[in-house]
Amino acid sequence: MKRLASFSLCFLFAAFSFFGAETACAQSEGGTRDVSLFVGHMLPNQIDGVTEILPIFGGRYTYGTSAGDFEFSLENAHAEGVSWTSLGLSLRGEGPLAPGISALLYGGPSVHYFRPAGDTIRHFDFGVHFGIAGLMLVGDTLWVRSDLKFLGGPGTALYLNIGLMFRTSGGN
Repeated sequence: MKRLASFSLCFLFAAFSFFGAETACAQSEGGTRDVSLFVGHMLPNQIDGVTEILPIFGGRYTYGTSAGDFEFSLENAHAEGVSWTSLGLSLRGEGPLAPGISALLYGGPSVHYFRPAGDTIRHFDFGVHFGIAGLMLVGDTLWVRSDLKFLGGPGTALYLNIGLMFRTSGGN
């Protein structure tokens, strides 16, 4: 548990130090607002009753503040006899790589509500997640986002997903 806490602190430090607490858009106009929808796969490991790769879908909402970007996420899967719902809150850092291309680094706590295969009772559990993502600008406010997200607790899992993200700027 100490290793996980140490890793979490190092991760959050990296998100603020390397990428900065805010993007240029957030600094100039009072914060970004992102809404995204995605599809992908969840690769579970050591989660009792969740042994097969699951197709997953969900959405995210990002709220940019002067303290950083906060991202709320919801993932859902119903396949292979498993029902999986996960809610997450992330602190997110963004760094531009080239015009129209950015990288994201994010992490935070997760809450999971799931029913394993062959079980009739849903389980409630907590965990943490850390992820990286790539963004590519398609239109004025439309981006393609691809994520690789690691989940710790219950067991471990890896999410691979891709989706569309709509970005607007808000004035606080």
